[in-house]
Formats: sequence, structure tokens, C-alpha cells
Amino acid sequence: MADLAFAKIPLLLTSIWFVRVCGKSPQPTPKECEERKFSGLEVRGFRAIIRWVPPLLVLPSIILTFVAEAFQIMLSQNQAHYFPRTVTERLSSTLGSNSGRGIGLPASFMVGWFLLAAGACIRATCYHHLGRFFTFELALRENHQLVTTGPYAVVRHPAYTGSILAIVGMGFMQLGPGSWCADVARLWSTPTGVVLGCAWLGILSIIPFGIVARTAAEDQVLHKEFGQQWEAWAQKTQYRLVPGIF
Repeated sequence: MADLAFAKIPLLLTSIWFVRVCGKSPQPTPKECEERKFSGLEVRGFRAIIRWVPPLLVLPSIILTFVAEAFQIMLSQNQAHYFPRTVTERLSSTLGSNSGRGIGLPASFMVGWFLLAAGACIRATCYHHLGRFFTFELALRENHQLVTTGPYAVVRHPAYTGSILAIVGMGFMQLGPGSWCADVARLWSTPTGVVLGCAWLGILSIIPFGIVARTAAEDQVLHKEFGQQWEAWAQKTQYRLVPGIF
């Protein structure tokens, strides 16, 4: 169990980087005039959710729980002596008094890690191919071009595919068996914990549902903007998110 627990630490630390890749916009917020063509097409309130929920709520909570879990593993295996004593005592009282010896490396965590890693890699590739045209908000930048190469030759909205994979992966890792939330915070062991866990799952679920709705809005505006070029691309790349399925 100890070896498995220690093997989890580098996975948790790399996951923090994956989460940052997925949740931090590679480009500044577009100008209001660049968003105008999407006005009224997006699900009400989803623009604000995308702008504020990931950076202010999802990213900090995921990062904090992953760091807490890595520290708890070291604490439970009597390896916290690498930290100053005052730091160890303060973190121990803050993160919880339970031993954390139930924290392990179950299959659900590994599935979540691979999903998160895949999602982050897909999104990073999309950032590279779209360049300055990639924004978290729906927008057509000045001199916007229709990109149809790389991941955009596989599906029309691959960055959203990456987002969904990453969110599902984060859910498995943060809330699944053998996690800090489940073992130390006892999220699924008390009525209050169950309510909080379900509420958090609900928050995470909002993003994928909004993403699916976004694909239709993007297709509508891009079709109008690029006409036959978009039609040729849509005929060749028929699926929005998952090849052969959707």
C-alpha cells in the first residue's frame, strides 16, 4: 500500500499542471465587438460560468485537494519530516486528523488521471493550432481564419472534447475511492458530505452540458461567416465532439 501511495504523488503533481492547462485561457478576453456575432446564441449565464467558475472555483479546489492528498500520503507514511515541523503541524491540523492510510491508487484514480492527461493534451494541441483565435469566450477575432487542420480535422470542436474528458477525469480523481476527499474528509460517509459531494458533481456537470450547446452556436456563426469553406469542412469533418458518435 505504501508503494502505491507514494506512486500516486507524482501523478497528483502532474495533474495540477494538467488542470492548469485546461483551465487557464491562453489568450486575453476578446473585445466586446468580437463577441457580438454570438449575442443571444449561448445558453443564458454560461458565458459568465465559463469565465469565472473554472479559474475561481474549479481550479483552486482541485489543486488544493490534490496538494492535500499528496501531503496526507507523506504524513500517513511518516515521511512528513521533509517539511519543517511547524509546517507539518499546521498542515496536519488544517487538512484533517484522520490518518489517511486509506488513500491508495485504485483503478478509478488511474482512469481519471489518463482522462485528465488526454484532455489537457488535446486542449494544448488546440491552443497551438488556433493560436490567437482560441478564446474561452465565443468570439470571432479580427481577421479570423477557419482552422481545419490538426485536431480540427478529426472533429470540429476538439477543445471541448478535451474539456469533457478532463472534467470527468478530475471527478474520478478528486471524489473517487482512495481520494483525500473520500478517505480524510469523509465526503461520502456523512449526510452533509453526500450533499456537498452531489452539489460539487452538479457544478462540474454544468460545464459539459453547456459545452454541447455551445457547439451548435459556434457552427451556426462559423457557417454564416465562412460559407462554402465551412460547408466543405463540415462535410469532411462531420462530427462535433466524438468521431463516429456525435
